[in-house]
Amino acid sequence: MGIPYTPLEGVYILLATSSLLVLVIILSFYKKLGIGREFTYAIIKGGGQLVLIALFLSYLFQTNLWIFLIWILLITMVLVGGYTSAKRATHMPQAFQVTTPAILAGATLALLILALSRAMPLQPQYIIPLAGMAFGNSMSICSLSLDRLMREIKLNRTGIESMLSLGISSKQAIQEYNRLSIRAALIPTIDRLKTLGVIFIPGAMAGLLIAGTDPLVAAEYQIIVYLMIVGGGIITAMAVTFLSRKKIFTEYEQLAEWLYED
Repeated sequence: MGIPYTPLEGVYILLATSSLLVLVIILSFYKKLGIGREFTYAIIKGGGQLVLIALFLSYLFQTNLWIFLIWILLITMVLVGGYTSAKRATHMPQAFQVTTPAILAGATLALLILALSRAMPLQPQYIIPLAGMAFGNSMSICSLSLDRLMREIKLNRTGIESMLSLGISSKQAIQEYNRLSIRAALIPTIDRLKTLGVIFIPGAMAGLLIAGTDPLVAAEYQIIVYLMIVGGGIITAMAVTFLSRKKIFTEYEQLAEWLYED
């Protein structure tokens, strides 16, 4: 199945479909929702990033240096994901030391299994989109898990301190809050998994269908990819709780001072 239109025709189609977004912005200003400016900025930023990555991929698919360039892209994904998730850890010193390795562990494991199972051929047109899914999902789960964990710890400081004073280890003192943060982080992912093919058709399957792939094969591939990415997300959430403990407690098994900052 060929491209439905040329890049130039795509510009005209994009302008036509943008009319709905213009209407949303106008309504936002009229109703004084306060999201018009931020929404416009997000569209411009997101669209610009997509155009830049498209230009980069156009070059990457045609060069013999694609292996080197993919490594640069993957490292960038890890660093940006770690930096973005670190913002969720209010006042935590050097939170990227928790988020970056957690995202790296989960996404790398997912991609490794996809590669070993041959679900991801080692070619740039497969590696890049699947890596984007893996790192993006791990980043989201990392942010949710860390945000929930920090809130639980701060809300239950007195209870944790009481347990520590009774000789209970720091690992045991926050064990329940670790479980809560992991569960909370996985709720959106589990909900999406339950509604696959009913509420929405995921990106990988949609892309395969548009490309003319047999629907059954497209469904099988989507399930394989989604299960691996979900598994990587769970590893990420578990890594967040494990790595955070060294930030939450001092070497003397006491809550760190930054947890008392407002």
